[in-house]
Amino acid sequence: MRYAIYEGNMERLDKKMARIQNKCRKYGCDFHYEEVGEEFRELKDDNGCTYTARFVIIEAEGVAVVSGWRFIASVEHTSKGNIINRACDIEIPERYYTGQPMCEHCNSRRGRKDTYIVMNEETGEFKQVGKSCLKDFTNGMSATVVAQYIAAFDDLIKGEEPCEGCRIERYIETEEWLRYVAETIRHFGYVKYNDDGEMSTRSRASDYYDFNHGESFGPKRTAQIRRELYESGFNADSDEAKAETAAALAWLAEQTESNNYMHNLKTVCALDYIGGKHLGITASLFPTYNRELAREDERRRQEKAAQASEWVGSIGSRIEFKVAEITCITGWETQWGYTKLYKITDEAGNIFTWKTSSWVEDGIKTIKGTVKAHNDYKGTKQTELTRCKCAA
Repeated sequence: MRYAIYEGNMERLDKKMARIQNKCRKYGCDFHYEEVGEEFRELKDDNGCTYTARFVIIEAEGVAVVSGWRFIASVEHTSKGNIINRACDIEIPERYYTGQPMCEHCNSRRGRKDTYIVMNEETGEFKQVGKSCLKDFTNGMSATVVAQYIAAFDDLIKGEEPCEGCRIERYIETEEWLRYVAETIRHFGYVKYNDDGEMSTRSRASDYYDFNHGESFGPKRTAQIRRELYESGFNADSDEAKAETAAALAWLAEQTESNNYMHNLKTVCALDYIGGKHLGITASLFPTYNRELAREDERRRQEKAAQASEWVGSIGSRIEFKVAEITCITGWETQWGYTKLYKITDEAGNIFTWKTSSWVEDGIKTIKGTVKAHNDYKGTKQTELTRCKCAA
């Protein structure tokens, strides 16, 4: 059977379930208890403030059996993809990024909210298993009885509202949260979480969001937030915040899931609502996006500079020019010692290369050398030099 439980009451439910999970008398019981869905509802707190809360749809029936491999990660299944929460530094195979909540141990497929990744340390084999199959032992007692028992007592768990004393997890519409982050960065710059001496972007944006949605702060912090919002002209509904958020999300949609971070970022940002544990990773969208824009600008600058490069001098002639930039791009061992390859750009944008065993000091202003060859590297004209002399 299925039940809708406010997520803050899940800990209470789990404890009830745990009480019937005594020592298993034999391996192979089929206990089954898991989350199979979710829904979001608008609730009001004691101060009359409206907030979004998450309710968990649970399924309780039967029993489950187990395997004993090493636990690697949990997988949170969402409508937009899976969120990987690793417990170690082992990279998770990409097939679990979008995999269905299938238990590869008992070969059952249900509407699971979470599954778990285990790995055989001897063979390196990965498996995705359900909550029940993750346990080594269960006693075989029916979980249905416990779920029915808890659902029957309104004073313990009420499906329509949080029970007294439970932890209230508030959810934020993802696009709105990103607009708060974008506006925060626009006025205050980006500050990483845990940077000493300065409030992080995640914390500042969270305070501003909570303040604008009726959250109570102490008198001092309330006055400070009100002043900061007024003096900066903070407006999460501004055209700038909307445009920046839309551009960042459009960029993210085109990115490949090259690692666990990019996979998680794409998955979380695709959700309609996020809780507190996902505020940090969603806030990291903008510095990631901005760094890529900066790299793209640099690539375009280099391409433009490469197109401006022309061959200089005739082969065998001696030339002299003023240096705009010089970089050692690689080096290798030879039978005569260590050779370095320098890339040199003059003030006109022409590109030169020079292979030498000499170390070039900083502050070089002019170079005089002999033209050895005129080369074409990926469409860029480069003049190869030899027997160069440098002057500061």
